[in-house]
Amino acid sequence: MTGTQSFAVYLTEEAYPDDGEPLQADAIDFYDSGLWVSHGGERDFFPYERVVRVREHTDDPPTGERRDAASGAAGAVDDTEINVE
Repeated sequence: MTGTQSFAVYLTEEAYPDDGEPLQADAIDFYDSGLWVSHGGERDFFPYERVVRVREHTDDPPTGERRDAASGAAGAVDDTEINVE
């Protein structure tokens, strides 16, 4: 990957009361208990219970294919998205 990467982190209103706007992050570290999110020169921890969705943004167009973890079926690459509800 050669492009610039950033993330939109959608949090519960309790964690980030900003009218449903996502937190724009430069980097995310995933741990068993939650996420460390780097944004605007700061770094904050959010437990998974407060994370609704993480969406990756990149300047590079998606290429290749992805596989469904359960069935192994191949599919086209789409926007990377994690839903935790």
